[in-house]
Amino acid sequence: MKKFYVLLLILAFTLFVAGCAGAPTTSKETEQAVTEVKTPEGTAKVVNVTKLGIFDESITFSTPSNWYIVVQGTAEVEEYGAKNGVFYVKIKNPGDAFWHIQFGSHVPLSANKKYKITFEAKADNPRDLQIRAIQDQTWEIVEQKVFDLTTEMQKFEWEFTPKKDAHIIVFDMGKISEKSIATTIYLDNVELEEN
Repeated sequence: MKKFYVLLLILAFTLFVAGCAGAPTTSKETEQAVTEVKTPEGTAKVVNVTKLGIFDESITFSTPSNWYIVVQGTAEVEEYGAKNGVFYVKIKNPGDAFWHIQFGSHVPLSANKKYKITFEAKADNPRDLQIRAIQDQTWEIVEQKVFDLTTEMQKFEWEFTPKKDAHIIVFDMGKISEKSIATTIYLDNVELEEN
């Protein structure tokens, strides 16, 4: 009988290890690519591109997954998710502060390196959207920029060089200004390039 339990335990362990070995180690949202770029001098430069948000798969919106959403303070969100490869959040009340609705991803950013974020976004009604590069735990803002959204999907880009290390990229959808109305915001094709 003891041999049977030992064999059963070995079989269970073997199946567990085989299942782990076959599991993917990265998701589509965090694929890394290396691209060669020709400069005016004719030399090739390597650019690391991290595809942060293509939203083609169902996403678990909780830490420590690739993306998380936080709704706090007086803010209210009716619904959020991903449909047809596009993230959306239906805002009922943007709250009283920009950080009351946050959609973020944990991404290490090194001080004094050049980065470029590109993304596509729109809203059902024109309003603003803020992006911040922040530190984990202290929530110190390292860099930030505000974008004006229209009802048409547009491509945006932001180049920046953080003065300090940062750990999180956050899209703020709370009360950034008087333009920050309750509406639905759509976000797609978020990419981060390190130059």
